[in-house]
Amino acid sequence: MRVPRHPSPRLLLLTAGAGLAVLAATLPATSAAARTAVEPTGTAPVAAVARGALAAAPVVRRTARPKHRRTKSIMPTRRTRLAPGSGTAPMTYHGGRLMTAPAHVYLLWYGDWSSKPAVPVLTDLVRGFGGSPYARTNATFTDGAGHHVTSDVRYAGSLVDAYSHGHRLTDAGVRAVVRRAVTTGHLPVDPDAVYVVLTSADVHETSGFGSRYCGWHSHATIARTDLKYLFLGDPTTQAPRTCVAPLPTLPVGDLAADAMASTLVHELDETLTDPDLDGWYDRWFNENGDKCAWTYGPLRRTPSGAVTNVRLGGRDLLIQRNWVVAPTQGCAMAG
Repeated sequence: MRVPRHPSPRLLLLTAGAGLAVLAATLPATSAAARTAVEPTGTAPVAAVARGALAAAPVVRRTARPKHRRTKSIMPTRRTRLAPGSGTAPMTYHGGRLMTAPAHVYLLWYGDWSSKPAVPVLTDLVRGFGGSPYARTNATFTDGAGHHVTSDVRYAGSLVDAYSHGHRLTDAGVRAVVRRAVTTGHLPVDPDAVYVVLTSADVHETSGFGSRYCGWHSHATIARTDLKYLFLGDPTTQAPRTCVAPLPTLPVGDLAADAMASTLVHELDETLTDPDLDGWYDRWFNENGDKCAWTYGPLRRTPSGAVTNVRLGGRDLLIQRNWVVAPTQGCAMAG
């Protein structure tokens, strides 16, 4: 019996090459357009054989659902226009945690606030906010268990921070101001708190204060606790035309105090009803404050002739209306 000889390596290579040539001849040609259609942007090109096989299959394009990717929620400037229809679109609940326990507000005065009227004005506003008819607009919002957003908002203290992070703050810098306040023990780590960072006129928030927004709110894990915080700045020099109500005579008579009072309640309303950015908002992600931004409801004159619409903390103020969801949805000054 003869033992068969193994083919030489050269013969194997020649045979394999011929087989590949036959296989390539049987595959359909793949045009450049077909290759473009099946190669997702940002991925490496597929092998030639796989590319030819995919070209004959239908391309399925998935329509991406809009996602809530915000890391903060802003108060629009006077020049911002909301999406058409958002003024009447209903707000809906998206399952997140709401602030239903009594809320504690801490004011972090960043920069130079010496002898500024805004300090006593905004402090009195927070002192008088809780339990007011205006605060009860937020209590029309409930979570999945039927618990109402709190209208019990309490002033819990303040802190002066003299430029610990300089005259320019990024969004991360604002968060760092809050982190420094609680990790140094100057303010408590409080999961039921709202930490308010207020910057003086010479401090620039670099992500768009005055051009994109007048204030914003967010949250972060600090000291292993989910903390809610918000930013608002003195618009006197940076945003007098975009973050101040377009009225000739305002009740406080100080541009910073009058403007920041309305921004403060806007962001406070939204923090209570959408603290982690997964609570209440409409289909365009507008929160309750956004839907009523720059609208003031019934106005009246003070004895000095200034325009006002509410009295909080013993002071006449002009603040925006707030959206309510019960008994019907719309802007209101009382819940």
